[in-house]
Amino acid sequence: MNVTGTLHLLMAAGVALGAEAPWTSKDQPDLAALVAKAEPLKVEELGVPVTSVRRGELMLVPNPDGKTYDFLQWYFKGYGGPTTVFIGDLATGVVKKDGIPDRRQIHICGRVLGPDGKLYIATPDWQKGMEVYVYNPATNALSCKGVVAPGLAGETRPMCVGTDGMIYGSGSYDKERKAGAYQIDPRTGKVTDYGPVGPSHAPNGCWGYSVAADDRYIYVASGKVPWFLVAYDRQTGKDETLVTTENVEGMVSVHQGRHGCTASASKVVGTDGKAIQYWLYQGKAIPKKAPNEKPPWPEPADSKPWVTLPPQPEFFTESATPTSDGRAIIWHRMPKARGGDDEWKAIPLQVPTYPMVINRLTELPDGRILGTADSYEGNFIFDPATSKSVHLGKNHLSHYATAILDGKVYMSGYPSSITYVLDPTKPWTIGVGDPLHRPILETDERSNPRMLGYLNKWAGTHKMYAAAVGADGRVYFGGRWVRDGSGGGFAWWDTKKGEGGGFWREFSNAQITHLAATDGGKLIVISTMRVRDATLGRPELKQGKLFVWDTAAQKLVREIEPVLEAKGTGLVVGIGGPRILGWTEDPTDPKSSILYGVDAASGDVAFRRKLPFPLPVGLGSNQMEPHDFRLGPDGKAWTFLSGALVRINPSDTAIEVLGKLPGGRLAFSGGDLYLSGSDHLRRVRGLAGGHAE
Repeated sequence: MNVTGTLHLLMAAGVALGAEAPWTSKDQPDLAALVAKAEPLKVEELGVPVTSVRRGELMLVPNPDGKTYDFLQWYFKGYGGPTTVFIGDLATGVVKKDGIPDRRQIHICGRVLGPDGKLYIATPDWQKGMEVYVYNPATNALSCKGVVAPGLAGETRPMCVGTDGMIYGSGSYDKERKAGAYQIDPRTGKVTDYGPVGPSHAPNGCWGYSVAADDRYIYVASGKVPWFLVAYDRQTGKDETLVTTENVEGMVSVHQGRHGCTASASKVVGTDGKAIQYWLYQGKAIPKKAPNEKPPWPEPADSKPWVTLPPQPEFFTESATPTSDGRAIIWHRMPKARGGDDEWKAIPLQVPTYPMVINRLTELPDGRILGTADSYEGNFIFDPATSKSVHLGKNHLSHYATAILDGKVYMSGYPSSITYVLDPTKPWTIGVGDPLHRPILETDERSNPRMLGYLNKWAGTHKMYAAAVGADGRVYFGGRWVRDGSGGGFAWWDTKKGEGGGFWREFSNAQITHLAATDGGKLIVISTMRVRDATLGRPELKQGKLFVWDTAAQKLVREIEPVLEAKGTGLVVGIGGPRILGWTEDPTDPKSSILYGVDAASGDVAFRRKLPFPLPVGLGSNQMEPHDFRLGPDGKAWTFLSGALVRINPSDTAIEVLGKLPGGRLAFSGGDLYLSGSDHLRRVRGLAGGHAE
């Protein structure tokens, strides 16, 4: 029986585990000894379901002939490498392979085409500072200038060509919580490091999001809480903050022009909050008075771009995502309107691929196992009947939260809480096609999976960590803000109406880490962790809280504080009726943790049981640990204690030690247990039926 069926049985039999039955916690003084002497379980490896590589951007650089382009197609195993680039010259047809060292992030690099026709690429060596690579289309060669700004890093690394023909870049300093700036002279190669610029965002993080420069000033959009528009005077070495936004929903961006700079900002302090367009001139932000207003600087009549770009070819890159054996194709053509013949040409690539770690597992109603590979590497299905895995494909989701309703799989996570619905009985369509048979748009009703939308529209969240199904036909999600704040957000997708909703202000100082449905889905229990409120400035909580959402009343109906002074309420699972079993840190002893029981309908805390083991996951972590805390097909809570697999009887919290087993997310099918946590899918036969082979 799958877990969905188990939950239905528990809902129907709510009295057995509900409020009318006594709820006690059993003391087990020999628990530590039982865990210590547990024997290893026999684990079967079922192969590597996903062998892949992440496809980065296709970058175009005009050739010196003024007619054609070179392309740089990037691939990387993980955010820190290994990184491969295929360099193709469309003038000669020659393609070669190169790369950059590990610990660089090409997927979020800064880049700009210099006045010298070379492509400048910025990405930090996290141990040293901002590093710049230069691609020369005349030689088809990629070289490294080394570190141009020691200590400068950050997740954003924008670059521009100033009005003086110099190259400017930005980033951020973690310790100072300030943006930074530097200059490269493309004629001489000389580098000028200006260091930190603008105010500190401490205690919030800082990102230099965009940069522009004129003949004297560098302008940086320094974000995000709040946003500052900073002007740095290269002559005096001083900076000035021109614009400051509100903490919530503010935004600043600066834009580079050939002869001057502009900016836009919203939620500016002291205004009505509407977006304002600015001229950036002589170190000042001058609001524009009319859309067709002339700039304050002179615009030469014979103004020309730094580099004249030839007509750009069209590329089809969906097929540049390689198959498991590394085969990929880049298609390109020059349409007749651009001087071409409209014929598609194929460039085959042989790309290095790698086994990908399995992060999550979920059993499907038909007994198959749906798996999630490492970030953005998509989903696979393992069929126990055939013992075969199929990598379905990839989408734009880094998958964290999963719920199943009416046979459909609802998936959310990162970025911006993008959310999809997958019908596992139908073929995967995203990314399937060629230049003549384009893939179905992922928002199309025919797409599988289909992208439903971004839940941050309502919840403000960037990353959804948890999901639960309500009795009202909604799938609920909970997660956290990133960069704009650290609080939580609660959202839903109404499967009957086909629309979303949610809110966040109630969680501005309480980051949501886990969810659990209880009482037949009538109540959704929201587990949170206290955080500093960077958006609304509400006081920090003394301890994490459980919030209870009533799906019939459509509101939060109570708050519960099961463990005083605990940073968060931790992992939670519904165990029948309105009861919730929770597990969190012991605020008095880092070497132990606390198992607790709560009645979500009444708010009563039935017990707090001290376990002689620390909580195996970090509260507020990225939830990538190979761990789980979930209901099994036997109605018990399955989890790990100090490297041992255990199950907890929800009626009295008696813990049964099943054996030593490396951790992972758990799934059940046909009496067998399946685990994530490595690049191999793992199975323990017969364990879910009560015993292991």
